[in-house]
Amino acid sequence: MPAGSLNYHLNTRVTEIHSDLKLVSCSSGETVPYDILVLATGSDALLPRHTPGHEAKGVFVYRTIEDLENLIKFAAERKGTHGAVVGGGLLGLEAAKAMMDLEAYEQVHLVERNRWVLSRQLDSDAGGLVVGQVRELGLDVLLSKRVGQIEVTEDNYVKGVVFEDGEKMECSTICFAIGIKPRDELARRVGIKCADRGGGIVVGGDLSTSIKDIYAIGECASWENQTFGLIAPGIEMADVLSFNLTQAKVHTYRQFKRPDLSTKLKLLGVEVASFGDFFCDRDGPKNLPIRAGKKQPSQDDLSKLTNGPPPSPVKALTYKDPFQNVYKKYLFTLDGKYLLGGMMIGDTRDYVKLVPMVKNQKMLDVPPSQFILGASKEGDEGGDDLDDDTQICSCHNVTKGDVVNTVKDGTCKSIGDVKSCTKAGTGCGGCMPLVTSIFNTQMKAMGNEIKNHICPHFNYSRADLYNIISVKKLKTLQEVMKEAGNHAESQGCESCKPSIGSIFSSLYNQHVMEKPVHGLQETNDRYLGNIQRNGTFSIIPRVSAGEITPEKLIVLGNVAKKWNLYTKITGGQRIDLFGAKKEDLPAIWKELIEGGMESGHGYAKSLRTVKSCVGSTWCRYGIGDSVGMAVRIEERYKSIRSPHKMKGGVSGCVRECAEAQNKE
Repeated sequence: MPAGSLNYHLNTRVTEIHSDLKLVSCSSGETVPYDILVLATGSDALLPRHTPGHEAKGVFVYRTIEDLENLIKFAAERKGTHGAVVGGGLLGLEAAKAMMDLEAYEQVHLVERNRWVLSRQLDSDAGGLVVGQVRELGLDVLLSKRVGQIEVTEDNYVKGVVFEDGEKMECSTICFAIGIKPRDELARRVGIKCADRGGGIVVGGDLSTSIKDIYAIGECASWENQTFGLIAPGIEMADVLSFNLTQAKVHTYRQFKRPDLSTKLKLLGVEVASFGDFFCDRDGPKNLPIRAGKKQPSQDDLSKLTNGPPPSPVKALTYKDPFQNVYKKYLFTLDGKYLLGGMMIGDTRDYVKLVPMVKNQKMLDVPPSQFILGASKEGDEGGDDLDDDTQICSCHNVTKGDVVNTVKDGTCKSIGDVKSCTKAGTGCGGCMPLVTSIFNTQMKAMGNEIKNHICPHFNYSRADLYNIISVKKLKTLQEVMKEAGNHAESQGCESCKPSIGSIFSSLYNQHVMEKPVHGLQETNDRYLGNIQRNGTFSIIPRVSAGEITPEKLIVLGNVAKKWNLYTKITGGQRIDLFGAKKEDLPAIWKELIEGGMESGHGYAKSLRTVKSCVGSTWCRYGIGDSVGMAVRIEERYKSIRSPHKMKGGVSGCVRECAEAQNKE
């Protein structure tokens, strides 16, 4: 690529397009020439400017980091009031979750104009199931409601809303998440054709606009009277246009076709997915496979009036489990040979398998019923029925074939090698069960041994190593290396050392700070703090049974104030202090210990906490001393180290306020 052929202008706003001169004018005063101009100006959050009160203080949109920062700041000043989110789509549910997480509002309301939420992705049954689940999480959902007016105070602050049906609701904050408005002002000024309804720069299949050599992609583009607020169609547009501008002369020009709007998300803890043509039973199929697309006999207007519309060329297979909150609807052609789309609530494990079947219009070799019946098999994470071009890791766009090929050519001989070579599993980690299954299957197919060795320093699994250390009573890393390691003088690695330290703890329960074992511990145990994403640590002093004295509260407050630590009460009735620097940890613990508190093992594989209610000491229902019992249990077992963390609870009556029977 010739030097100087790439350039960029940051913090520079384009103010005018001169299509006749092929120049753009910028707010800085400079002009930039072009041969090809691509508009990717995106969109703004839609605000209903026809609604009285939309300019009041306390009205927000949910779009940018600045929007969120303003909402957080405002919420801190309105603690104990009610907040409202208008819009029950993907963004609306995310906004409601954000407002609930702020813990500033007494109640958060979600206002949706339709009869169920996620109406663009789900049908009424699936949407109703989601409504029930999010209501259980504490969100107040108002359906079939439209905001007619925002009521304001004399100082122009939000004080409530009036719905179109006349009903009123008090709130101090309103966040609108009702869609997008394409940024097409620049295109309109130069005379580029834009959509009248909803806006957007009108583009054709090649993504060209009404003016030669000007193209538009992303959320600002209107293709077949549609704008897309998802990232996938924007990426697809960019892919088509970049190919046509760089490679099409020696190939064939590509056309932007109906984009894949499949989505798989976790909203307020609820798994939701829709894929393919998920409304084809309602709206009719948009693109039937050629072999299945039998032409329907034509009807004249009189026949339509007398006989009604022709039957839909689609059949739906539905499964609904109200006990597990699972809903699945898969849509097939009439002969059941092709999957067209579907939606899932609660159990979305099959999403990665079903999406490529729809995309590739692959004829099915199993009856439709097997898609439902097979989905309930425990531990069915295999990838045997996936094609090699199936994407198994969406974080890094890794396909099944990428994993299989690294095993076939001998590059990868362990799961760790696969993660290093392909990056699969190094993002969110959700694909690791499937990646592991594909790796193991391919290794078996090649006749290779599947090794579960703890690391390259040992030819043993963790369980084998535990047995060796236990039988031979090994107590130092050097002894273990000499007896079981591949190299007697090795110092181990960050995989085996913490595992050996954990085995020592389970067998001998040595003090974590003793020198022979201190260096083997994981970071949290080594520093008696829970490392956070920014490199600082959180401190969790032990508060047995959640019982704490005023003197200890004062000590905690002084420590937090002195070192500027963020404080939060945990779910286990303890107080967490965030933001401690590594070099400050010894001084912080010295002050806490002098105040009568010790490390809470809030980060170790040990007894974390024993939660309790107030019991018979204070509660009118209490029939047992739950606090005293919890203190005795926690003090008795607090120093036990184990392969996994432990928690407990003691309730003073059958009302089970301490949740003693559903701990890990």
